[in-house]
Amino acid sequence: MSSDRVRHLDRYLDATKSALLFSSRAILVEGISELLLLPALAERVLAAGKDADSQAAREAFEALERFFGTTRVIVDGVGFEVYLRVLLAPVDGICLGRRVALITDTDVAPGEPEPGRLQSLRDLPLRWGSPGVLHLAAAPRTLEPALWSGGNIEALRAAFLRCAPRSEDRWKQVVAAADPAVAFGELFVTKTSRTIIGTDGELAKGTKISKGRFAQELADVLADPTVEFTVPSYLADAIRFITASGAPSVSTP
Repeated sequence: MSSDRVRHLDRYLDATKSALLFSSRAILVEGISELLLLPALAERVLAAGKDADSQAAREAFEALERFFGTTRVIVDGVGFEVYLRVLLAPVDGICLGRRVALITDTDVAPGEPEPGRLQSLRDLPLRWGSPGVLHLAAAPRTLEPALWSGGNIEALRAAFLRCAPRSEDRWKQVVAAADPAVAFGELFVTKTSRTIIGTDGELAKGTKISKGRFAQELADVLADPTVEFTVPSYLADAIRFITASGAPSVSTP
């Protein structure tokens, strides 16, 4: 590795992230929200159904054990390549990571071309001839709009009101918006970054909500198994990939 990449790793491999070097399964995320939410989402994705037999219940338990045994690392941005190089670039045909899930945002509207950086990341393990496998999971926009769906509204509302208890009217404006997913996402950005125009012809008002605080509150809401919530498919797929049993199959270029 080049000296600048070594310095990059030296700064980031602190007491928490150094676990990256000791796990054959790893999840890389952009920020704190995904890190805080993933355990609550994994419990939903991997749970055995109500009518599951003992074998299915055992498999669900083992999958959840594999999830909590997986190293989860915040990259603090989109500089994933250096981490992928550590995990998946082989030395003498061997690499540290066998399964690596990379969770990121496209930062573009649904239907628009994804940024080229995503395909570049997918290509790296193939170019290196890695025996490990990378699964790249990308939100259609960013995490928060991706969480929005009709069945998730009540859970999202409960978490939002925990963050802003006197903002019921603001929530109603989100639900009534032409594109509620976008309006919901703009709860987490400053007013100068917003695009949604209110009925008064001005940008949506209100102080931005902390993404980390919201993730904490939503995780608490989802701890109640009776609360309805559908995990976005890109996150559910990443969770299933990282917890699958057996050795992953490696594609060739």
